[in-house]
Parts: sequence; structure tokens; C-alpha cells
Amino acid sequence: MALRRWLTTLVRRDPGPDARTKAEALQLLGGEGCPVCRVAEDAVRRWFHTYENESRSDPRMRERIERSFGFCATHTRHLLDLGASSSWLARWVFADVARAGTAALRVATVPTPEACPACEVAARAVTDTLGTLAVGLVDDEARSLLDAGDGLCVTHGVAVIERSGPVVARAVAEMLESRLGKDPVLARDHLIGLDPDRSRRRRAREERAERVLAAEETSRRRGSAADLVLDWPCCPLCAAADRVEWRYLHWLAGLSRDESAELRAEAMLCPRHLGDLTSFRHVGDLSDRELTDDGLLGSVAAVIDHVAGLWRADLHAFLQRLDASPWAGIVHVQPPRGVESCQLCARKRAAEQREARLLEAIAADPAYDARLSRAHGVCLRHGLTTELPPAWRRLLRARVGLLSFELDEAERKAGWDARWEVRGSEMAAWRRAPTLLDGAVLGPIAPDSDPPPRTSAPPEPPDAL
Repeated sequence: MALRRWLTTLVRRDPGPDARTKAEALQLLGGEGCPVCRVAEDAVRRWFHTYENESRSDPRMRERIERSFGFCATHTRHLLDLGASSSWLARWVFADVARAGTAALRVATVPTPEACPACEVAARAVTDTLGTLAVGLVDDEARSLLDAGDGLCVTHGVAVIERSGPVVARAVAEMLESRLGKDPVLARDHLIGLDPDRSRRRRAREERAERVLAAEETSRRRGSAADLVLDWPCCPLCAAADRVEWRYLHWLAGLSRDESAELRAEAMLCPRHLGDLTSFRHVGDLSDRELTDDGLLGSVAAVIDHVAGLWRADLHAFLQRLDASPWAGIVHVQPPRGVESCQLCARKRAAEQREARLLEAIAADPAYDARLSRAHGVCLRHGLTTELPPAWRRLLRARVGLLSFELDEAERKAGWDARWEVRGSEMAAWRRAPTLLDGAVLGPIAPDSDPPPRTSAPPEPPDAL
């Protein structure tokens, strides 16, 4: 028995950090919010600053962005939110993406888009930070600062646990279990983490959701399912997913607290969608609903409690597994998983699949040929990642080709040599580009609505790049 206790103590001992790693860990834990989220966002912000001022004209960078066909929806919104530079910078990026998309749609085998370059930067920053914390938290002072500070979000806390020995894993798990059980606001912050894109998504939702959902109801009651595909000036696949998301979140937020408390699988949301749900406090007819003492809608607080309870139970079970395993430093102990599947993500995927079936049915019916030729069509992102009927692919190739021409013309006319030429609608083509290149950037647009994105950029681009 004495030998076993000695071996147990030996294998549970994590190697301590060196002075530099300890200092970095203390610096990370001393800031506001989850340090991993914060470092990732800082890395993205620095990357965009460098891109805006230095690397955007580098041929290798332009080729890299062409291979990824631009940025993901989150970082395209970041680009459009840069301020006064967003007009000419977005025009520059969208012109390259449209040109690359036109070439890709001409070939039989469409190339697979590479990862968003800004996402790669964030992922590298996250990996490095997780490694620093996994080692640095072995130190007693670092663990004390973890308990005294804002701690880690659930996503990155579990990631640290997966990379750590039993001492660090226990400290992080106990911190998360305690924080998730205190109050809904603190639980919300740890479940969601830092999400700078949440305010941008909320802005788009508040500007468009009421009109979009009302137009959907009108189309379904007075027309046919094909009207949602053929008459809306946006990607039908993106619009189907976003309409489901907006309607589902609004339904959850509108429930009474008692109704929300009875939810089970319907309340299992990922951090992104849980964060979007919490932003429904002052939207439409929900603005006069009673709030909890923590300033949350009762339904939102109930969903937070449910998700936090799932995580707390799994974290508690993980701590019990650590206690029961004397060889935790050698034998792998299953880390906590909590909410592994988001119900809303699954519903969005199902909505896209249903809409894809509808696209096939419309393309197969000659009665819709004329309307299909006038439709907006799918966005480039779906055209590159989805098997489309030939009619829809031809329409996309034509739309992207025309957009590419307009963006190239805008770039040419912005030069000094073309200052004598008449400038037309092509100078504002960059405002229409996100809807055709990736419909998830700005969200769906109802028929007869004004689609320009909200940016702080001036309406006219500068005379020269």
C-alpha cells in the first residue's frame, strides 16, 4: 500500500513551468474575460491591421485569399466593420474573390476552398495560449489567479483540461463547476466566452428579422414554397438556414419561464447560439416582458440554467473520475463533454438540405424556367461546396461573372488615369457583393427591401487605391 501511494503521488505530479512560461500565464490570467478568447481576438485584430496597411498588395497574400475565396462570414463582417477603409478594402477583396470564383465555376471539378486566413491566425493563437496555460497553471500562484480572476470560458477550459495533467485539470474543472452554479449572468459569460461578432449578428438580426419573417409568412400562406427560392434577392440556402435560426431564437426567447424550464433537447445550444439568444432582451414585442433580477428574460435565464446544469453534471463526473483513478497522470481520463450537439445548428443544416431538394425540383420543372433565369440564385460559397443542378450552376456562373466585371471596372475607374470617365453603379458593387459571394455574411433579404450593409465607410470610395 505504501508503494502504491508513493507511485500515485509520483504520477500525479505535473512538471512545473519555467520562469518565462509562468510569467506569460500570469499575464494572460490577469486580464478581463477568458484569456484564450481575448488572445484570439487580439491576433485577428492585429492581422487585419497588417493586412490593411501592408500585406493586402502582396501577390502571395492575394493568391492566398483567392484560394480561400475570401474570408469566412464572421471575418467578412469584421472586414466590413473596419471603418473608413472598409469601402476600398472590401472592393479589393471582393474583386479578387469574384475573379477566382468565376474561374472556379468554369472547370468541371470545382476546387475546395482553403480555410479562412484570419481563422488560421486565430487557431494558431488559441493553440499557443492553451499550451502556455496547460503548463503555467501547474504553478500555485497561477492557479490562485485563475480562481481570483475571470477564469476561462467552458470551451477553452475543457481544451486546457484535455492538454493538462491531473493538477491543472482539477483546478480548471473545479473553477468551471463553481462559476456555472452561481448565477445565470456568470454562467452565461462562461458558457459564451468573448464573441465580438455577436454584436454584428445582433445588428443584422434587429435590422432585418421582423421584415424577413413577416415576408416568409406571407409567401408561405399566399404563394408556394418556390416563391421563397425564386423571388427573394438572396441565396435561398443561406436564407433558409437564417430564417430557421431567427425564428427559433425568437420562439425560445418568447417562452414563459415555466415553459422554458420544461425544455430538454430544445434548449441545448452551442456558445454562438446561446450568445445570440441572450441578445433578445430588447427586440420587438419582447421589450416589455418581465426580466429576472439579473436583467435577463426569464426564458433566457431558464435555458442558461439548463445548459449550465448539463455542464456542471459532466464536470462533477469528471472530477469523480479523477478521484477514482490513481493513475490519472498516466491513464487517460475522459474529459468533460457537456453539450456536444447544438439543436439549432442541426435544424439549420436540415433546413439547408430541404431547400437543396427544392432547388432540384424547381430546376426539373420547365414551368419555372423563366422565373429561374431572373432569380438571384445561390451564393458562391454554396456553389463551391454544394452539388447544384446545372441550371442553378449556370445562373451562379453568370451572376458571379457580371459581379466580377463590375468590381474590376470599379477598381479601374478608381485610378487616376480614369478620373475623366463617368462613374456608375459599378462603384457601389462592393456593397452588393457579400450577398452573392456568401449569403451568410449579411443575412437574408426580403423582397423589395433595401440590402446595403451597415458600415461606417463613406458611400464613395477614394480616387486611388
